[in-house]
Amino acid sequence: MKNIIDRIRYEVMRTELHVEYHGTVNKLFLKYGPSTLGIDPQYAVYKPKYDDEVSVLDLIRKSKYTKQIKDQDLSRDTIYRGFSNAVKAGLSHYNADKKAASYRVDLTVSHYGNIARKPIDQKTAAIDDMLRELTDSNSDDIVLLGLGEWLTHLNSENSKFRELMSARYKEASLRPTIHMKDARKEVDKAFRAILDMLDALILVHGDEQYSEFILEMNAVSDRYKNQMLQSEGRRKAIKDVKAEPETVEEDWEETTDVKE
Repeated sequence: MKNIIDRIRYEVMRTELHVEYHGTVNKLFLKYGPSTLGIDPQYAVYKPKYDDEVSVLDLIRKSKYTKQIKDQDLSRDTIYRGFSNAVKAGLSHYNADKKAASYRVDLTVSHYGNIARKPIDQKTAAIDDMLRELTDSNSDDIVLLGLGEWLTHLNSENSKFRELMSARYKEASLRPTIHMKDARKEVDKAFRAILDMLDALILVHGDEQYSEFILEMNAVSDRYKNQMLQSEGRRKAIKDVKAEPETVEEDWEETTDVKE
């Protein structure tokens, strides 16, 4: 059966847009009335799930660690990129010994890929592993190239990030056990049940009594589709910029929100 009400990929929305979208369609359900629409049982499941998602987002926003973690992640990314650029610059060094040392260090660093683009839960371990390998296998090269301070600073910034995450985990342990990922899945599941019921009712009874609702609902879908396309365009533009050779002055690549 062809969907009468437009479906959008709300499951891939960024968290705040996802909550905003469901807040908008919830107001639409209330405007026309769940009983009038014939979705009372489905709405009774959906509304508490939506409320749960809003509550989790409020907790994330209120966390005193959220901004600190984002800022600290930026700080360690800046140090990592500076170190990586310093290594790559050495590949063109006029001194043959330093050029060879840069090549060996670059081999080790390249093994870990672009650490700055990794998810935060992988980045911390990757930095630890890279620093350990550089210390064990490339210590003489690091001394020759004068890169020791870069590694010291990177280790310090990574340790600060780990401490912030530990504090945040401790804070989170005192909160309700529901997580944003789970909350979103439950909302999406309940929402799909509503849309499926509406499509079925419209198919059976015709769209005359639902015409205004369909127009408004589809207008909402179009608006949020456009927002998602604009967001995707910005992310693609950032990705394209990141594909260029990195420099010390490169802007920090926005990560996904700190995930619950």
